[in-house]
Amino acid sequence: MNEHGSIPCADPVAVRTNLLHHADRQGRSLAALSKAAGKNAPYLQQFIERGSPKVLPEDVRLKLAMTMNIDERLLGAREPWSPAPAGGA
Repeated sequence: MNEHGSIPCADPVAVRTNLLHHADRQGRSLAALSKAAGKNAPYLQQFIERGSPKVLPEDVRLKLAMTMNIDERLLGAREPWSPAPAGGA
């Protein structure tokens, strides 16, 4: 989280770190998470070790976030659009 309390859109290294951290904390294997996201067992291992794919596709990110009950932005989703604060700040 940044000083405003929001989770910034993560860079590729942060996404991999977040994924590993939350999987480990929850006692989930990358193979099981890959299958939960509708992918083959080595999918997330390849994402972590080889960087393939470079970014997680939207559907995979959403399934992983829901499975692990974490904010999708931790897995690389962009910050949602919101209007500028009133007063031109």
